[in-house]
Amino acid sequence: MAENDIQVSLENCLQLLVGLPLSIARNAADMKVFHFGTIRPHPSGRGTVGAYALHVQCPWRFVDEKTIVTGTSDRFVEPADGTEPNDDDPKSGNLQLIKIASLLKGYDAETNSYVNATEQLVVIAVNTDNYGGADFLLSGGYRLQVFPDGSLGEDWRFVELQGRHVVIEGGRVQVDIVI
Repeated sequence: MAENDIQVSLENCLQLLVGLPLSIARNAADMKVFHFGTIRPHPSGRGTVGAYALHVQCPWRFVDEKTIVTGTSDRFVEPADGTEPNDDDPKSGNLQLIKIASLLKGYDAETNSYVNATEQLVVIAVNTDNYGGADFLLSGGYRLQVFPDGSLGEDWRFVELQGRHVVIEGGRVQVDIVI
C-alpha cells in the first residue's frame, strides 16, 4: 500500500467516529482503550463497550489550545505530591487517571472505567498521517492525538464492536475481519 493510500484508508475508517462522543476510557494491562458511541453491555455479558474503540499501545495525548492535558507518560507520574503511582488503583493511581477523571467526569466502579458524563468530547473531525498517526478533533476544544513511534509491532487498532479491526503496525495499516 502506498503512503498516501495508508493515510486515505485510515482516515476513511475513522470517519465513522465523527459525531460520536468519546464515551469510555479504561486500561487493559499496558494498553489504553478509548470507546466511542453509546455505552452498551458487551456481547459477552461482561462489562460495557461503545460501538467503536481505539486500542492504543503507542504514545497518545489529550491536548487543548494551550497545553498537553494528559498523555501516555503521565501513567508513571505520582497522582499527588509524595504519593507513589499505584497500578492497582484504577481510579486514581497516577496523574493520567486524575486528568482523565477531570475530562470525563464519570466513573464506573464495576468496570474500572471512566465514562463521559459531559456533553463534550464529541468527535468533530479526524486527520491522519502517512505513519499511522491520527488526530481527533473533539468538542470542548480538545484533541486526542495518537502517534506511532516505532518501526515494528502493533501501535494501535480501530475496532468495530463486531466487525473490522484496523491494525496499525509500524506505519502500515492492515484490515482484519473479526466476528
